[in-house]
Amino acid sequence: MFKGKRYLPCRYEQRAQAEGAKAFRKIGAGACGAIFAQEGQSVILKLAKDPSSAELWNDYSKHRKIARLFEDVYHVEGVRVPEVLGYMGPQRTDFWDAEPGLIKGAEGICTVPTKALLAERIFPLPRSTRHLLIEKYCAPRGKQKALADPANSDCLVRVYLGSMMGKSGGMFFSLRNLRLHLNQLIELDLDIAALARRMGIALAVMHWGARTDARDVEFVLGSSSRKKVPRNLKEEINGDEEQEHDVAPATYHGLEDFYCRETEMWVLDFNQVRDITLDDAGVALAVEAVKLNDPYFPKPLKNSEAEKHAWKAFAVSYMENSRAILEEGLKEHRDQDRMLPEEILGLPRKFVLGVVELERERMARREGVRE
Repeated sequence: MFKGKRYLPCRYEQRAQAEGAKAFRKIGAGACGAIFAQEGQSVILKLAKDPSSAELWNDYSKHRKIARLFEDVYHVEGVRVPEVLGYMGPQRTDFWDAEPGLIKGAEGICTVPTKALLAERIFPLPRSTRHLLIEKYCAPRGKQKALADPANSDCLVRVYLGSMMGKSGGMFFSLRNLRLHLNQLIELDLDIAALARRMGIALAVMHWGARTDARDVEFVLGSSSRKKVPRNLKEEINGDEEQEHDVAPATYHGLEDFYCRETEMWVLDFNQVRDITLDDAGVALAVEAVKLNDPYFPKPLKNSEAEKHAWKAFAVSYMENSRAILEEGLKEHRDQDRMLPEEILGLPRKFVLGVVELERERMARREGVRE
């Protein structure tokens, strides 16, 4: 169902592009911002709920850094980061004056003008897939309502490889940010080992390439055009940009490509991501982030064969790719001399052991509650 299936664009998307539709609507929301898009357009705008907060700038700077590493440095395959296109502050009156449709769409949701992050849109899963998910997981009495709900056209699937608690037939059903747990992903005949390996690669890059804790990032399945959004930000990034400033995109209109789309895994939402150091303190932050994240990553010490295989695929992929990244860093003499090479190369193993210990503590707490 999800295995790279391609489909032609919906007629309404072609019509929206041809007519130059200007209306923006909310297609998602998070802790720090709401996400808006125009029908048929391949760019989203994430608007800060609080214009005085620095969280959206952190989202932008970490997103930009990690996207460059995925695309230009490590050439990651099988998991993508949306292209980041620009960042605008509330003082950019020229930007806001040109987007009355955005201001209208944000009424009652965000105080505008506000800070805005511009990025490539992750398109929803194909209609046939959406209908299958409704048929399989929505309660019979709610299926017609779910099929008719326009919000269910914004379907991205969160990949919860660390949970077997997926259920169907609930009273309330929404395809927007639908959570599919490991047991459901198995029911749908997805390649669990491949998904786990991709998560391992992505986390290795975020930890030891970007040197961040990957706190509260999300892994989702969504659609993309085979033709990538043109890059606007080509300059080298030697570190995070601490000073907030506007970064105007070359353009964010007319970037459309409606030939075919395919389903891919994406990683997104970097507003809570923090920097880490190449030492035990950095490992501790990375382990803490796993504790706080939703259950995207497979868990160790589980009894079922499916969970064991998912954890093994994830851990092996993470360890192998982490070592390759750190070895390359040592060759280029980018790493500080305060730790010996073997100590640096041992950090990924410490992270994996930390996750194992984290799960052991969880299991002990659950046993204590039962007693």
